[in-house]
Amino acid sequence: MRRLTRRRFLASSGATLAAASAAAVVGCRDKKSSTAPAAGRAKPGTAVSTRGGVLRTYSLDAMIQDSLDPHLTQMGPIANLHAGVFSRLYRYTAGPGGDIVPDLALAMPEQPDNLTYVITLRDGAAFHDTPQVRAAYPGLAGRALTADDVKFSIERQSSRNSPQARHFYRQGDWTPIDRIDVSDARTLTIKLKQPVAPFLGFLAGRHAFVIAKETVDALDQANSPGAMVGTGPFLLDSLEPQVAMRLRRNPLWFARDDNPGGIGTGRPFLDGYDAFFDPQEDVFQRVAFERRAVDTTGFSDPAVLDTERKTNLADIVLEETDAGAILASRLLLDRAPFKDDRVRRAFHLATDRGAIMNLLYPAVDGGRASAKLSGPVAPAMQQWAIADADLRKRPGYRSDDAGRAADIQEAKQLWAAALGDGPVGDVRVLFAGIPKAFVDRAMPAFQRQLLDALGLNIVPIVDPSGYALIASSLGRNIDGAAEGVTLCTFALEDGGDDVDDWLYPHFRSGQPMNTYRLQDAQLDAMLDKQRAEFDTDARRKLGLDIQDYLVRKVNARLEYLAPVRRRLTWGYVRNSSLPAWHGATERLADVWLDTTHPSWRPRSA
Repeated sequence: MRRLTRRRFLASSGATLAAASAAAVVGCRDKKSSTAPAAGRAKPGTAVSTRGGVLRTYSLDAMIQDSLDPHLTQMGPIANLHAGVFSRLYRYTAGPGGDIVPDLALAMPEQPDNLTYVITLRDGAAFHDTPQVRAAYPGLAGRALTADDVKFSIERQSSRNSPQARHFYRQGDWTPIDRIDVSDARTLTIKLKQPVAPFLGFLAGRHAFVIAKETVDALDQANSPGAMVGTGPFLLDSLEPQVAMRLRRNPLWFARDDNPGGIGTGRPFLDGYDAFFDPQEDVFQRVAFERRAVDTTGFSDPAVLDTERKTNLADIVLEETDAGAILASRLLLDRAPFKDDRVRRAFHLATDRGAIMNLLYPAVDGGRASAKLSGPVAPAMQQWAIADADLRKRPGYRSDDAGRAADIQEAKQLWAAALGDGPVGDVRVLFAGIPKAFVDRAMPAFQRQLLDALGLNIVPIVDPSGYALIASSLGRNIDGAAEGVTLCTFALEDGGDDVDDWLYPHFRSGQPMNTYRLQDAQLDAMLDKQRAEFDTDARRKLGLDIQDYLVRKVNARLEYLAPVRRRLTWGYVRNSSLPAWHGATERLADVWLDTTHPSWRPRSA
C-alpha cells in the first residue's frame, strides 16, 4: 500500500486530499463515545431542501475482517456495507432501545399463536440493477425479491450440510424454526419448534440480511464485492480493502417514498457515500475536516476532537452515543492454563480495567467520560446491562486502593493454588492492531499488570490487519480440531440490540461464536430459560443473573470497557445520527447536504 508523508498530506487540498488520505494506511479506527446512551427513538428529521452530493467520511468501513458474506462475518465494520446494500425483514429504528418496524415486510407479522409468524412482503422490492450486476448475474438484475429469497437466507444459516455450517455465526437464531412455508411470492409462514421471546428481534438483527441465492457459490459463500447485490438504499460502487468503500444511490429503492417524519420523498437524498479508511492520524483528519475534504470524522485522541469542536461551535456538530460494543479478551478453555477456572478468575482480578480505560479513552471537557466499564452486555444496552454502580463494586472492577489490593491478593492466591510454585509459562495474547492505541497504550499496560500481579509473562502478537488474523484464529478454535489454537485475544467485540444477542451465541454450548469451547450445563439452562420468557421484567432479571454468573464464576471472556463514540460533523450535513455500532448505514437514506448552510461554501468539490 502506498504511504503518504505528512508534508505531502498537509500540502494537499480539496478532493486530492480526501483521496490521498484514504490511500494512506497508518492503522485506523472507528471513534467511540458519549455521555448519554443511544436514544430510544430517532428524532424527527429536517425536511430536505437540496439534493445530491456525496457524503465523505473517515471510518473503518473498508476493513474486511473475515468474510464479505453477510451471513458469514462474525462482526465488525463491514456490516456498514451490508446495511447500505442489503435489507432485512424488520429493522430497529434507533439501535439500543429502538422500536422494531417493517423494512422488507409490509407490516408486523401476524401471530395466530406464539409459534407462528405470518409475514407479507411489501411490493416493489427488487434487487439492484446495474451493468455490473447484469454482466455477473443477468437473471438477478432488477428481479423482484420474493418470499423464497427470505426462506433461502434463513435456511442456509441453519443447514448442517453446508460446507460453512460451523461459520454461520447466528445459526442459533434460526435453529428454533421448525419449517418455513411459502404461500406465494409475497407471503411466508415461519413455524417455530418452541416459543422464542426474542424471535422478532432475530428478524431485525444487525446481520439478518436477505440475500439472493444466485450470488452464492458452490462453497456456499457470497464472498466477493460482485456478490454484494441486495435491495437496499445504496449500490456498491467500489471496495478497496483498507483504502475506501464507495456506495451510490439506488434510484429504485423500495422505500424511497416512505417519507419518515415528513422530510421528503425520493430517498436516498444523497448521490452517494464515500468512506475513506481511517488513517488514525489526528493531524491528517483535522486538516481534512477543516478543509471539508471529509464531512464527518472521529479522532484517535478524544482531547483533539474536543479541541477541534470548539474551533467553530456555530458550524460543527458533535455527535455521540455509548458504543454498542465492548473491549474484551476471549480465553480458550480446553487446555492449560485457562482450563482451570481459578486461573481465569486470577486473570480477571489482576487486570486493572480502570487504568486501561484511562489510557485508551481519557476523559474530556471537565471530566466527561470517553468510556465506561462493561460487563458481558455493553452499558449502551441500558435495559439489559449491569448497572455501573453495581459493576464498580464487583471484584475485578473496583478502582479504590482497598478494593484493588483485595483483588490482587485474591488473584495471587488463586494463581498459586492452581499452578503451585512451579515456573509459569508464557501466555500468548493476540492483540487487535486497530485502533493502534491498543498496541501503543493498552498492550504495555496489560503486560505490566499481569507481570506485577501474577509474575506472568504476556507475549503479545499484534494483528496488523486489525482483526482478520483474530477472526481466522477464533474460527480455528471452533473448527472441530482436538484443541483450539488461540489462547487469548484483546479486541473490540460486537453485540446486538437484545440481551440474547450478547449472551446466547457467545456462551451457549455448541454455538459458533462460543470460541472458548465453553460447556456449562447450568449456564445453558439459564440461557435457554431467558429465550422462553416473554415477560420483559422477568427476562431482564434472567439476563442479569446470567451476567452475574459469567462474571462471578465462568470468566471465559473478560470484559473491560465500552467506548463512548464521538464524531464531528459539519452543520450542512442534515439528519445525521451516530449509530451505537456498525450496521445502520440504511439510515443514511435520510441524510442530505444543505448547500445553503454557511459552512458549505468552503467545501471541496
